[in-house]
Amino acid sequence: MKKLICAKDIEALHSDGNQVILIDDQTIITPSAKDLADEYHMKIKKSFCEKQNNLSNVEGLSKEDLVNLLKKLLNEASLTGFEESPFEYQTHISGLKIIRGSTVKLSPISDENDRVRYQEIVTSEESNMNFGLLEIDDSSFYEEDTAESVNHVVNGELTLTIDNALFTATKGDIIVVPKHSTVHWSTPSKVTILCGKSKQGG
Repeated sequence: MKKLICAKDIEALHSDGNQVILIDDQTIITPSAKDLADEYHMKIKKSFCEKQNNLSNVEGLSKEDLVNLLKKLLNEASLTGFEESPFEYQTHISGLKIIRGSTVKLSPISDENDRVRYQEIVTSEESNMNFGLLEIDDSSFYEEDTAESVNHVVNGELTLTIDNALFTATKGDIIVVPKHSTVHWSTPSKVTILCGKSKQGG
């Protein structure tokens, strides 16, 4: 039996944070669904199917069984692009986006220092600025020839050095960094910062 994917299905998948739509030869995607998937930058990929008899009793499988089966199929098909999202979020066709801050997974900004970690949460494709969460844990780093940025200290305290002048910022403070600056960010404890940078670095 053919499976039909319409615009409503795409909207539901996107709201759940899915960026990949798996289809097979029995799937029909309506033109409006394709257009909406393109608008959301969602990828449509052919799924790897095991023999029909292995899937014949899918109605009797639990949600956990289905998730495990899907993971197995993806691994066997060696499909890429299914990495876990670094954070949970909800979006609306209007452009509204709600990011669940407690789910954001930060990554080291360099191999040399795993105490300075960052995760972009809004890209320049979504906004006129890039936004991300920065965490410095008893460490420091230099930022040279910066883009203009606005930074909100979510938690903790840090020091900034610019043109040999030293400043301190604490929870709730907002730091505006002009473009083409060289800034030294440092903290002896732990600080979390919401960073917003303009698209143009020049």
